[in-house]
Amino acid sequence: MRWNRTVSALLSMMVIVAVSGCAPESAGPQSLAERVVRGVPETWTGPPLDPLDGSPEVGWLSDAEFGVVTRGSSSCPPVAISLERTEEGDVRIEFADSPHDTCTADDGPTTHVLRLPDGVDERPVAVTLTFASGGTYSLSLP
Repeated sequence: MRWNRTVSALLSMMVIVAVSGCAPESAGPQSLAERVVRGVPETWTGPPLDPLDGSPEVGWLSDAEFGVVTRGSSSCPPVAISLERTEEGDVRIEFADSPHDTCTADDGPTTHVLRLPDGVDERPVAVTLTFASGGTYSLSLP
């Protein structure tokens, strides 16, 4: 009988630990990217990425998709929360900070795969990136 209580208590503790370890992180902004890829896809046609420069870059991934490559913690990349066409027919993208609490200390590239908004037909496309953590970048998507 005593053994059953001990096993039962042990199993209960294991369930509590397992459930608490799998609890979702704090709710935060959801990415509007089609997908977010660690690293840079093979189809990247943007400028070569300088591993020593932490600036973001934009480039085409296919006829329909373009990518924004950001650098920083690969487990906590920024989140694309706004993608809009400006009156001039350009694009403005706003990035929020990652909602994750525990981040790796690496400095890896992350590609945010996006589609141009309707009405953006002229090339090159001026792309303005704004980051909540600071920084605004004006780039060109040929």
